[in-house]
Amino acid sequence: MKKQIVAILGAVGLTGCLSVQVPEDNFFYPETRLEAEGITLEDSAAWPGAIERLTIPTDGGPVAATFIPGQTDGGPLILYCGGNMFRMRSHLAYGAEKLAPFGDAILFDYPGYGDTPGEADMENFRRVGTALADYARGRADAEGRRLITWGHSLGGPVCAEIAAHSRADAVVLETTTPTARAAVNQMVGLWRPLVRVNLAEPLESIDIPGALTGYEGRVVVLEAGRDDTLPAALSRTLARDLERNGADVHRLVFPQAGHLDIADQPDFRERLTTALSF
Repeated sequence: MKKQIVAILGAVGLTGCLSVQVPEDNFFYPETRLEAEGITLEDSAAWPGAIERLTIPTDGGPVAATFIPGQTDGGPLILYCGGNMFRMRSHLAYGAEKLAPFGDAILFDYPGYGDTPGEADMENFRRVGTALADYARGRADAEGRRLITWGHSLGGPVCAEIAAHSRADAVVLETTTPTARAAVNQMVGLWRPLVRVNLAEPLESIDIPGALTGYEGRVVVLEAGRDDTLPAALSRTLARDLERNGADVHRLVFPQAGHLDIADQPDFRERLTTALSF
């Protein structure tokens, strides 16, 4: 979508004013779009530890998922919602390496992504999110441990809604945006007075602070100082809006991190372990 915004701004320079329609599918990168745009994702490196392949039933079809045992005994169960390009086939080891120090993890493919069939839209993402929330909450309760939802980028709004539905003990929001509107406004930047952006209704409904209104668990916001995809200002706004709603917010800033490498920062594990120790 960022490339399209750049093209829009070029048009503004020529016309002086422009009304832009942003359809729902601009926010998603399912397999059909990867193929249409000639994008090839590299296969994931092999994860040396044990894994368990899961199929989670939903009323719209099965969801492909993977359970990855963590490196701590008795740790929480973490339900991970990846970003726009996330697929287990290409990002399994990346996700496992990031999550395993903190607990056992469940990773999954969104509808239309990887091995999960279906259309990539907010209705299906929410349907799948509800089913995964129920599965993860039930598994965590049966095993007597905490549930944490963790969303990166696009996964932030998805996991926020899952956290609210499942009454997760904590939610981690990594380099994401408070709303879809905020992300688009950030991309448009100083051109905003000259551009009227009309988001599709499902995109307007993306609202992390709204989804977490009344949420009683801990909220950890991970901000990357060098994020050029969803800039740090969005994480700051997210933390501020959540605090205004009365949420228990812990904002962790990593000044040298970009959109994808917060977990590579030398103090990441120590600081997040502290934030999740409650």
